[in-house]
Formats: sequence, structure tokens, C-alpha cells
Amino acid sequence: MPSPGCFNRLDNGFAVIAGCVIFALVLAVPAVLNDSDTLWQIRTGDWILSHRAIPWTDPFSYTAGDRPWMPHEWLAEVLLSLANRAGGLEGAIVLTAASAGLTAGLLFRSLSRFLPGFQAFEGLILAASCAAPSLLARPHLLAWPCLVLWCDGLVAARASRTAPSFWLLPVMVLWVNLHGSFMLGLLLPFAFAAESILDGLSATAGKRTIFAALTRRSLHLRDGRPWAAFILAAWLSALLNPAFADGLLFPFHMLGMQSLGSIGEWAPPDFAKFQPVEVVILAALAAGIAYPIRLPPIRLILFTGLLHVTLTSSRNQQLLGLVGAIVLAAPIGALLPARAAIPPKRWMTGGAILCAAVALTLRVTIPLGNERSGAAVAEALAMVPPDIRTRPVFNDYAYGGNLIFAGVR
Repeated sequence: MPSPGCFNRLDNGFAVIAGCVIFALVLAVPAVLNDSDTLWQIRTGDWILSHRAIPWTDPFSYTAGDRPWMPHEWLAEVLLSLANRAGGLEGAIVLTAASAGLTAGLLFRSLSRFLPGFQAFEGLILAASCAAPSLLARPHLLAWPCLVLWCDGLVAARASRTAPSFWLLPVMVLWVNLHGSFMLGLLLPFAFAAESILDGLSATAGKRTIFAALTRRSLHLRDGRPWAAFILAAWLSALLNPAFADGLLFPFHMLGMQSLGSIGEWAPPDFAKFQPVEVVILAALAAGIAYPIRLPPIRLILFTGLLHVTLTSSRNQQLLGLVGAIVLAAPIGALLPARAAIPPKRWMTGGAILCAAVALTLRVTIPLGNERSGAAVAEALAMVPPDIRTRPVFNDYAYGGNLIFAGVR
């Protein structure tokens, strides 16, 4: 595994450019409000701020109002509520754009550890393409910077042949209170710990005596202890959430819900329409055929696993893009020629190319939909007599957030 590259001022400069470009583009994409879940998550944040407590039963539903509710995204909902109070729904858009821009900057900086500038741009664009359908003002997007920081910390530790720093643990504490995707962060260190041990064991292949090989194996198994300590600390850190152990195990309970398949975003991608993941699959096949690319076993398993969960649920395209790019950067970078310095005069050219490529990617992959759906519901409710508005209503799934936002149970 190659050692992590040293960041230079040019890499950091392009990372800032990438973040600013994505921030500006997201501000101009009203589709980030296309999901009505944003509205009830804002109202949940309002409830938390007003009551200064976490809701443990559903405060918005009529028929399910007394049922337990796991507030696993409470911190993201508070942030969305604060953004809405500061600037209305435009404030939520600004918060979303800031998180997306920060993610892009962190991702480019991570990729530039191992990839030359142009290839790092390509990785960023492919990752943005996969993440674009999930570009919504919702908690998962606010957790993207945590996802990238965490994965980058793991990959950098492997590249330097050390265990991750315990300074990475605050990222997990923040992540576990933002979104349920933190569970991926808890599982990934097991894979990298296994890779560390396997790399050590491979050094015994040329030994002539069994005794020497066994001695080397025991030494390398001991080398895995720092990873075991980090894994234990990460799982303990994830307990720092309002529900303690129940919050830690909630992602497993959610994935076991029988009704999950009836929710559109959890359905498999519909390849009758253009899907960003199709570009990644075709690019991977073309690279595998045209070049002698041999991924390390654990990285290959990780990428295959990410591809599998993406094909079973369209919402996991974001994980394939963001995590897959970081996981594959080092082995792909090892096959490329040594990076050449980019002359400062090409800064503007590189920035212009990045702007055009990312803008085209976002415009092609993000369905604009009907961003006025919330306004349409509000206009319809304004026509309803006040005494009827106070009664519970039969709800359509797509309008749940709009009704909750309007105070209708």
C-alpha cells in the first residue's frame, strides 16, 4: 500500500475551489427541497427546541401518536430547524449547500493523497454523480462530511501502516447523532484491520521454515491490536446518543422493517431510466478490461459490497460514490505514474473545467421534479375551513411532511 501523499498548497487550493463550486451549484438547485421529509424534520427540530427534550413518541401522527419513536437524527433536525428559523426554507438550502460544499472539498483533499490532480477531479465527478440523486435537504446530507472524514482517516491510517488516531472519535460522536449511516463507519474498521493483518501475513510467504512463518504470523496478529483498540473505542463512542444502546442498534432494526421495500428510495435503481451508478459500473468494467488493474482483496470486497447494496437500494448510490472513491484511490493511484506538479497558471483552467464538469453532472443526474409541491399543499389547505383543518386527515405518503409542517395531524 502506498504511503499517503503530502498535501501541498495547490491541492488545498483546488479542494477549496471544489467546495465553493459545489456550494454555489447547490444554492441554484431548488430540487434539494423536493422531499417532503425535510418539512417534518424541520418541525421535529422545532419540537426539540421548544420542549428542550427529545421526543420518544410520535408527536405528529393521529393514529400512531402513542407509538415509540427513535429520534436517531435529532441533531440534524435541530440544525435544519435553526436554519429554517434563520432564513426560512432558503436557510435550509444554504445549510445543505454548505454541507455539500464541505463534503466536496474534503473528498478532493482525500483523493489527492494518492491521485494526480486530473484523476482526483475524475474521482470527485464520479462520486458527485452517484451522490447527486440524494442531494436533498435531509439529515443524510448533513452527515456526509462525517462520512468522508471518517473514511479518509481509516484509509490514511492504512497507508501509513498505523491504526487510526483516537482524535477521529469525535467525528463518530457527531455522526451517530446526525444520521443512521454511522453504522457503516463502525463496520469499515473491521475490514481495514483485516487488511492490515493480511498484509503482514503475506510477508511470511517466502519463509523456508514453519517456525519462522508462525513467528511472523504471531507478530503481525499483535500488530492488529491497535486497530482492535480503535474499533472498541469507536463502538463505545457511538453509545453517546440519547438512546444509548438502542440508538446504536437502531440501523439494524430499521433494515429489518418489512415495510421498508414499499418506500421509493429504498427500492432498487430503475435502469429503465438513467442512473448515475450505471456510469460507475461501466467505467469500472472498461478500466478492468483496458488496464491490468488488480485491487487488493479487501478493497475488492469492499467495492463489491458497496455495489451490491447500491443495486438493492437506490439511496445507497451515495455510499458507492463517496466511500468507493476513497477506498479505491490508493490502489488505483499506485498504478499511475508519479504525480506531476500543476503549474500555477493552470489554476483557472482547472477550476473552469471542474465548474463545467460538476455543473453538467448535477444538472443531468438531479431530477428537478416539482419544487412547488409544498406550496401547492399550503394553497390547498388555505381553502379548507378552519374547523375541518383541526381534524385528523387521511394522508398520502408524499404529503406527510407538508401536512405536519402545516400543523395537520
